[in-house]
Amino acid sequence: MRIFYIWLMLFLWVSAFGQTKSIKVYFLYGSKPAKGFEKIEKRRFGGINGGHVSIGVDEEIIGFGPKGKLHIFPEKNKHHSKFITESLASFIKDTVGDKYTVITIPVTNDQYKKLKDIHNGYCSAPPYDYAFMGMRCAAASYDILSQIGLLKPKGKAAIATRYFYPRRLRHRMLREAKEKGYKVNQQPGLKSRKWERD
Repeated sequence: MRIFYIWLMLFLWVSAFGQTKSIKVYFLYGSKPAKGFEKIEKRRFGGINGGHVSIGVDEEIIGFGPKGKLHIFPEKNKHHSKFITESLASFIKDTVGDKYTVITIPVTNDQYKKLKDIHNGYCSAPPYDYAFMGMRCAAASYDILSQIGLLKPKGKAAIATRYFYPRRLRHRMLREAKEKGYKVNQQPGLKSRKWERD
């Protein structure tokens, strides 16, 4: 009987501390009105090469965006930027008819906690400016994912240059998903819009 209790305690300990959590990377695709729908569909910022990247933890999705006047080049002491928190329910409601991909990535408890800490800190005080020729949503998402050990760390200038548009980061993450067996969910988007392709 004593051995049974020891095994039970070991099982409960492993269950409590060995569990992996998961985070999600959300990619909204760029688009423009499809032929014949120009009068019905609106133009959207970014067009076919636009889109957006954000990171989800639990029931919250956090993305990087501009605040106030958009700077062409980043300014060190005048950040016109913010990290925006949205509930999963709001995201689902806001993206009805949009094309998107969601990649679910298993993480350790330490990675999960670090991501939560980064999000809390960045939402309080964004560490960099949002600029057309600087850090934007894809670059900021790369920065955060690299800090928790999911991507190779790089300097901000290199990240901003390489991940100017979300598409390049999406392609990279989809390759990683295929190699590592991450779960991928996709929504096709309305046919009244022409969507960016993978």
